[in-house]
Amino acid sequence: MKRRGASVAFLGVFSLAVSACAAASPADVSPQERDLADYYAQEVSWGECDSEWLIDDEVSTLGESSLDCATILVPAVYDDSADAPDFELALMRRSLTDDPQGVIFINPGGPGVSGVGQVQFSNFPDELLGSFDIVGFDPRGVNHSSFADGTEIRCSDVTDYITYFEEGSPANESELDEVVEVLDAHYEGCHADNPYWWTLSTDNVAKDLDILREVVTPGQPLNFLGSSYGTTIAGRYVSDFPDQVGRIVFDSPTTVDTDRIESRLEKLAADEEKLRGFVQGYADNQEITFDQAWETVLEIRQLADDDQLYGFAGPTPAEEYPDTQISSESLFTRGIAALNYVPQADAQNYFNQGIFDAVQYRWNGTFEWFAFWLDGYDPESLYGESIEAKEMVRSNEYEIRTMVNTMDFSQAPLSEQQQHEFSDRAEDVAPLLSALYSDASGYEYFGPPKGLSWYQIALDDPSIPIPPDEPFVPSNPSGAELLIIGSTDESVTPFSFAEDTAEILGGTLIAVESDIHAPAGNYTNDCVNRILIDYFLDRADIEPVTCPGV
Repeated sequence: MKRRGASVAFLGVFSLAVSACAAASPADVSPQERDLADYYAQEVSWGECDSEWLIDDEVSTLGESSLDCATILVPAVYDDSADAPDFELALMRRSLTDDPQGVIFINPGGPGVSGVGQVQFSNFPDELLGSFDIVGFDPRGVNHSSFADGTEIRCSDVTDYITYFEEGSPANESELDEVVEVLDAHYEGCHADNPYWWTLSTDNVAKDLDILREVVTPGQPLNFLGSSYGTTIAGRYVSDFPDQVGRIVFDSPTTVDTDRIESRLEKLAADEEKLRGFVQGYADNQEITFDQAWETVLEIRQLADDDQLYGFAGPTPAEEYPDTQISSESLFTRGIAALNYVPQADAQNYFNQGIFDAVQYRWNGTFEWFAFWLDGYDPESLYGESIEAKEMVRSNEYEIRTMVNTMDFSQAPLSEQQQHEFSDRAEDVAPLLSALYSDASGYEYFGPPKGLSWYQIALDDPSIPIPPDEPFVPSNPSGAELLIIGSTDESVTPFSFAEDTAEILGGTLIAVESDIHAPAGNYTNDCVNRILIDYFLDRADIEPVTCPGV
């Protein structure tokens, strides 16, 4: 593959994309829509769930409710552009009554997170569960939803991919080239093994959801609660299927702003505030000043950069301690970033423990655990004597995430001028993050964001549709009464994203005084639960309110 232009990876964990001009589609004739009558006419057959679909009893919240499972077929492509096999979507239904008023479909986000899993561990309010069946589904390619021929979308070179963590922030151009080479090989191999990865767009998922709606609830409008990326699905559905919109909840919405730089800066500002809180919490715990605590964090980062930090599953074995691995700067910083997804109180404890272990024992196990968790690894598989012994059990969540993002909107690289402008503004907005995620040597890292390699593959392969230049902006043509819920203090999807969504779609905005991501999908806030019950059960018009945190 030819070397592409570089793009900002300022915060190693998250990608940045901006609109850019892309080449025209290679097709001379527009593909024709497929006849979907047979897909809509399917009959769902609920039955006993496969044991592989069931999560550990220790995290299950089933109580007296029961589970049923089924699969339905959806086309991989909704036109005649490719002869791809159908997808077989995995569905799980949780019931508490034999006479439900209806069905609520749920999606926990990602892209790449399993709705089949969420159905089992979510503490649904009894009043809601007593009136509705809850149906979770794995979107196409996710978890148990694979091609009908049994083929999964999965990259197999897990061990090789771990080398990506060796140079999270390259110190020079040569190290950057090494990282790009590793990523190129990973993506090209995955592309060869998964020729239809490009069918995993949100546009297609929304179409799948409408087939799912009709098959499971014939003739009924869609009731749906989408969390995080699930709101992206919801926005697409509300826009494309206005006549089928029932009660739709947007829980911690993703951004609807097409200006990707500005929205990225908003998120950086939120991440900065979260990191500042972690550092202050550690300072208070140790009875030291904020500056002293921050200096400790930077010193640990330098230890990691100098191969002096150890863990469960770093890139290379540690000669000094044969049962450990040399952890990397990337695993340290990614682990801190992953704590943004954990409620503040718990995250603070993990942060304090991780810093303490690094200071006292040069041990990165805590942050490493979260770093791998963020990329879809099963952290429990880290407990082994070597990478081979650990096996590094990994879901396909990371692949799904980057594939979907690539096909949803252009991942074209920034120009060099845009890179430097963004870097300057990012440093002003997030000085702590700037210091933490830039290389200790002072080298300004402009590396490939997640999804850039997939984007280049899409450009190089004429059989793959060109990703759209700009993200899809949802609308609400039916004027449906939508519910928008966001936490005021979270950083994963800042509250400003919820405000923007409510303004654009005309929905009712519920503010939750909390740092919890997806407060509705967590079902832990009595105020939010009451609103959900009124919205779904009583079909009441909801007034904007502020709910206290838990």
